[in-house]
Amino acid sequence: MNLKNKLLAVSLIGLFILTAAPYCQAQTTETAVNKAAIEQMIKEDFSILNGKTGTAIFDRWGEENLKALTNVSCDCKIEKFIYCNTITDCLAMIKSGRADFMLTTDVTAAYVAERNQDIKAIIAPGELGAVMMLRASDSSLRDSFNAAIKKLKENGRIGELEKKWIKELPVGQEPAGTKIEKTADTETVYVGVSGDMPPLDYVAADGKPAGFNVALLGEISKLIGKNIEVVSIDSQARFAALESKKIDVFFWIIMPTHEFVREKLKENADEQAFYKKFTFTEPHCLVKTGLLMKK
Repeated sequence: MNLKNKLLAVSLIGLFILTAAPYCQAQTTETAVNKAAIEQMIKEDFSILNGKTGTAIFDRWGEENLKALTNVSCDCKIEKFIYCNTITDCLAMIKSGRADFMLTTDVTAAYVAERNQDIKAIIAPGELGAVMMLRASDSSLRDSFNAAIKKLKENGRIGELEKKWIKELPVGQEPAGTKIEKTADTETVYVGVSGDMPPLDYVAADGKPAGFNVALLGEISKLIGKNIEVVSIDSQARFAALESKKIDVFFWIIMPTHEFVREKLKENADEQAFYKKFTFTEPHCLVKTGLLMKK
């Protein structure tokens, strides 16, 4: 397989399942995870998935389409995919034996494996970007977010937040709530979060967003001069919430970082329609593909 096809294959698996590197490099680190719970998939070999049933959080592709795309891009033979609405539902599928694995990010895989003694994480090679999603018509707002993200990378603030809330978050501690200061008579931007990529995107048991997502959005609010209101929504509702203007931004969607892959995907008619509806910021975090399985 040539280099371009390898890039496409590695990016496709993360992109199709989920629809970051001195700044916010949230990949698994020795200080963040129990090494016994993590396996590195050194080679681009996904044969471990042959004949298995996978689960993933609901996305815009049908389950059969997701299976076919993953099998082609990763040269494997997954039996089927079953969508779930939340990460909790996905884990219940694995623990009950109704699914053999979940596909997510390395950040979430490491976080879950640390907190579930019967679950292990497998980290695959390749790099993907966690970006924020907006309506295509809101290019001015996107540009202001991009300028803020760029400044926060350059001054090291994103790295500080990522270290505190992701890489060095103790296993026995969950992300804490933080408050975004608001200014009277200032425009408010509504940002949706789902809590389905912890600890990067985390919603506490009381339904309130907490940790990295709120902390980063608080910093962005200061730089763009607008109030930011964080709204907790279901993952499957994120596209409709944007189109109906319930929210102005969704905190994360996974996109390929390589230009070749991005352009290749745009050749697909469905992707062309998708890009007409939505636009995306630059990555605020780099991630890899992670798998969760029973030990």
